[in-house]
Amino acid sequence: MTRIRFADRLAIVALLLTGVAALVGLLLPGVYRDTAEGIRQARATDLVTLLAAVPVLALGLWRAHDGSTVGRLVAVAALGYLAYSYAIYAFSVVINPLTPLHIAILGVATWSLVLTVFARSEGSADRVSNLRFSRRVTGGFLIGVAGLFAMLWLSQIAGAITSGQLPTAVSDLGLPTSSVYALDLAFAVPLIALAGIWLVRRDRRGAASAVAGLAFLTLLGLSVLAIFAFEAAAGIAVGIVPVVIFGAVTAIAAALLLSGMPISHRATA
Repeated sequence: MTRIRFADRLAIVALLLTGVAALVGLLLPGVYRDTAEGIRQARATDLVTLLAAVPVLALGLWRAHDGSTVGRLVAVAALGYLAYSYAIYAFSVVINPLTPLHIAILGVATWSLVLTVFARSEGSADRVSNLRFSRRVTGGFLIGVAGLFAMLWLSQIAGAITSGQLPTAVSDLGLPTSSVYALDLAFAVPLIALAGIWLVRRDRRGAASAVAGLAFLTLLGLSVLAIFAFEAAAGIAVGIVPVVIFGAVTAIAAALLLSGMPISHRATA
């Protein structure tokens, strides 16, 4: 209990720091020093972080304090999103006045996430085992999304290796590589796939992992869609295929998350 209380305090610090960083990033012109593409992506991420991730983390922590395991898992997903997003800020965004804050959020959110995961009691998985997930549909979706992202990023990496030319998504940012490749292929893809496998195999950890995985994918999908919207607003042509793919992934993840919860869980998540 001492460990989880400390993790929650770190999460609250991350929440407050994130709100400040996202608000400043949106309202202070010139704070970002990247390429035009990089600035649009940073500000789009700030918008989703402020309007979605921060409220989701606050709600999850509030419900977890009242004993809701689903609330705890939603908070875990939000912390995972913050750790993922601010790792990109820390490693790919040009140093600017917000850089110390971004690194602080990365550290605090990551430690809160790690402590929360290791502090969970053995009964946590059992307390969400009654969620009404269609195991094959939800598990298959998680595995499919993991495979989709893996193939997408590996194909871009392979193309760069064989051609000697950086993918446009990387070169437009003025970077030598993409931190998204590393974060997704090393962490996000394996964890999402594992959640799907556990669910399909009726592992006791499956339902809990699915809640966190679906909530994470929803937040991440909203962030990507916001980037597309910022690019379209700037007059940049946005392909219909990626919009449809990420729109579908986001909508399906959110729908599966909500449909898997009984009414009582929806009210207390």
